[in-house]
Amino acid sequence: MRKLILLTVSAALLAACSKSAPPQASQPDLTNLNGAQAVAGEILVKYKGGASVSSVKALSGSRMVQSVGGGDWGTLARVSVPKGQELSYVSGYAGQAGVEYAEPNYWVPNSRAEVQNLSLSKGGAVSSLALPNPITDPYFTQVPAGDPFATASAGGGATYSNVPFLWGIYRVRAPEAWAAGATGAGVVVADIDDGADLTHPDLAPNLWTNPNPSDPNCPGTNGYDFANDDADPTDTNGHGTHTAGTIAAAANGQGVVGVAPEAKLMILKGLGFFGGTNFMLVRALKYAADCGAKVANNSWGGGQKTKAFKDVLEYGTAKGTTYVFSSGNSFRDGNRPSSPVVYSTEVAGVIGVGATSPNNVRTGFSSTGDYVTVAAPGQAILSTIPQDQGNPNDPYAFLQGTSMAAPHVTGVVALLYSAKPGLKPEQVRVALERTANATLTGQLAVPDYQAASAGWYGYGLVDAKAALDYVKANY
Repeated sequence: MRKLILLTVSAALLAACSKSAPPQASQPDLTNLNGAQAVAGEILVKYKGGASVSSVKALSGSRMVQSVGGGDWGTLARVSVPKGQELSYVSGYAGQAGVEYAEPNYWVPNSRAEVQNLSLSKGGAVSSLALPNPITDPYFTQVPAGDPFATASAGGGATYSNVPFLWGIYRVRAPEAWAAGATGAGVVVADIDDGADLTHPDLAPNLWTNPNPSDPNCPGTNGYDFANDDADPTDTNGHGTHTAGTIAAAANGQGVVGVAPEAKLMILKGLGFFGGTNFMLVRALKYAADCGAKVANNSWGGGQKTKAFKDVLEYGTAKGTTYVFSSGNSFRDGNRPSSPVVYSTEVAGVIGVGATSPNNVRTGFSSTGDYVTVAAPGQAILSTIPQDQGNPNDPYAFLQGTSMAAPHVTGVVALLYSAKPGLKPEQVRVALERTANATLTGQLAVPDYQAASAGWYGYGLVDAKAALDYVKANY
C-alpha cells in the first residue's frame, strides 16, 4: 500500500484554478419570483406535442431564445421577456391554446457551496468534523486482509492498490455484488453535475464514447456542457469529478474505485461554477434518457418545485432511465425541501438519497422527509478531484454531503442494470426499498416516515448485494 500524503480540499481548490481551463458560464441577472430565485427577463414555455412554436402567437415584447424537444413530448422553449414582467408573461403564455404550461426559468445554485471538506493528515487522522470518536470501523482506515481490494479486481487480472478510507464502498456491499458478477459492465451512467476531469486516470478508462457525436439530439463525444452550450463537459470546480469517481472510478490499480467500476460515465455539465437554470438542467435530464443512460446521478437541487422538472422526469422514466437525487444538506437550516428530489413521492423510478456517517446514523446536515427513499454513505467520502486542484500526483480528496451519498446509490443501480438490463425504473426502486438494511440504521419501521426521526433513512441503508439477489429472483 502506497504511503498516503496530505489530501486537502479547500474553497480555493473547488474554484477554477487552471489558466487553460474552459471558460465558466457567468451567473445571469436573478430576480425573486414566487419566493425563489429565477433568471430575470426569461421564462419557460412548454408547447404541447404536435404544436409547433410558430403556430402559437408570440406575445408582444417576447422572443424565443432556445428550445429543446419536439415530437410527441412537445417543445420546451426559453423565452426572453421584459425584466420585471416575468410573471405576467407566464400568465399570458399559459392561457394560449397549444401551450401546456409556462413558468419562470428558476435558478439552481451549485451544490459545491453546501458540500463540506475534510483533510487527511500524514498520520492518517481525519479532522474531527462531527465524526464518530473513536472511529473503529476497520474499512475506514485500512484494507482488511483478504478483502477484494487487496486481491483481484472486479474485471480480473489486475490487483487493487487503492488507498484505504473507502468505507462507503464496503458499507453498500459493492464488493459482494462484484463477486456475484455485477460490476456495471454494459451500463451507461449519466452524471449530471458541473462536469468531470476527462483526463483523470481513474475516470478516463470509463468515459462513455458517443457512437454518433454529430447527432444534434445527442452531441458530444463523452457528454455535453449545457452551462456553456458546447461539447466539452470538463469540470473546473471539483464537485462533479468527485461524484463521478464514487459512481465508476476504474479498477486500475491506483487511486480509488467506484461502486460500479466497469460502468461507462456520460458526463453532463448542467451546472456552471455558480449554478444553472432549470432550462440547462432539463436539457441534461432529457439528454440522459434520449442518449442511452440507464441511470442518472443528480447531486444538486433547488428550492422551487417546477412543472418542467416533473415533466422531464416522467418522460425519462417512461423511456427507462432511473433518476437518483441527493436529498439536500439543509437539515440544520430548517430542513427546507429540495427540488427535484421531492418528485420521488410522485414519479415512480425517481430515488431520493439521504446521507449516513461511518457509524450508520444520519449526518447532521442531511435533509429529511418522505422524499428520502434510501440512505447511503455521505460523510468523509474519498474520491477523485481534478488533477489541476491540490496535489496533481495524488488527485483525491474527502468531501461530505448528500451529494456524496447519491453517487453510491447510483452505482448500486448500475450494478442492478448490469445484471438485469431489462429492468424498469419502478422495479429498480422496489428492489432498493425491499432490500435496504434497516437494522444498521436502527429503524423501528420501514420506511421510517411516521417515526420520530421521520424520513431520516427512508427504507434504510442501500444494500447492493441484497438488491442484486432480489432482481435476480424476481425479474
